[in-house]
Amino acid sequence: MLYSLIKILARFSLLFFFRRKIVCGRSLQQLKGPAIIAANHPDSLMDAVVIGCTCTQQVHFTIRSDMFNNKLFGFLLNRLNGIPVYRSSEEKEKLRENFRTIELCKKILQNNGIIIIFAEGQTLHDWNLKPIKSGVSKIVHHAISDASLKNRLVVLPVGLTYSNYEHPGKTIIIQPGESIYPGAINAQLSDGIWKQTFNSMLFQKLEPLIPCMRSQKRENIHAWQTVIHSFNQPYTCNNLYALHKIGNLMEDSGSAANLLSITRQYSVKSRKDFYKTLIYFLLLVIPGLAGILLNGLYYFPISRWAFYKTKNTIFYDALLCGLITVTYPLYILLAAALLHTAGYLHFLLWIPVLPFSGWCAMFAYTLLREMKNQQL
Repeated sequence: MLYSLIKILARFSLLFFFRRKIVCGRSLQQLKGPAIIAANHPDSLMDAVVIGCTCTQQVHFTIRSDMFNNKLFGFLLNRLNGIPVYRSSEEKEKLRENFRTIELCKKILQNNGIIIIFAEGQTLHDWNLKPIKSGVSKIVHHAISDASLKNRLVVLPVGLTYSNYEHPGKTIIIQPGESIYPGAINAQLSDGIWKQTFNSMLFQKLEPLIPCMRSQKRENIHAWQTVIHSFNQPYTCNNLYALHKIGNLMEDSGSAANLLSITRQYSVKSRKDFYKTLIYFLLLVIPGLAGILLNGLYYFPISRWAFYKTKNTIFYDALLCGLITVTYPLYILLAAALLHTAGYLHFLLWIPVLPFSGWCAMFAYTLLREMKNQQL
């Protein structure tokens, strides 16, 4: 019950986080257990949220064990199907508990469940696939020791690409790949060789799904973010290789002029497209300004608090999304009641007006950024 409620609220809150949520194909929506979703991990808990909200079937997900240490957060994670993974960098003394985690994953899969496992085993705000850790292969290898899972278990590689990790109205590309059937891997291999073979296969399946740009230079990152933000769904899903090519060009470019030339090819639209964006912006700017007035008292303090609590960490998006998911519906009810008491419209009318005006503010902000990029 709580899982279903939180999923509905999370889908609602994601409307304020993403200008575009590009889901390529329908394999995630149609996925049925027993299955493991093996994804990269660029944005901490936000990754589990966006994948879980995309899947139709209820999912479980692995998460570092120390996140359960807070009683309230631990309670929520347990109700939301979190599975603790113990790592030497957080709780070295509890590493043996991973045997219990692996067995729990097997039982979930035996009951036709779906588990999200982040194959890199770490979160970094960048655009680069890291080496595959041993966690996925251990869980998969143990699961297919059960004859009922050997020929049924599916591993679905999924690539996540965010346009940025700091601002609302971002673009995310969710790219499922070609399924892996681990039961088909030679069972005569030793355990170590089998796991190496599986990890190599998974890396090869994930690599085309995650456009890479390794440069840490500020101007290169900004140009890369602009390009991702500008891609539209049909082009991205059918030509993901183009993003790989652009990423390589930007990574090697040390010239601002070269970066500008690359960016203009993808962010600068025709004059007709520019005027179309301008019209949308003008239509949304007035309700957007109303949205800032009606929601600013809530959003700016809560986003600032989330930034302060997660400063120098990778948890800003996840914390802000969680806070909005849980508290924004309460704010809507409270603000609607106060505005109704003040004599401005009926209580029931304020309930849709508040979030709609807030969405208009976010959308107008992203359109303004797009027009700025189109004039580069």
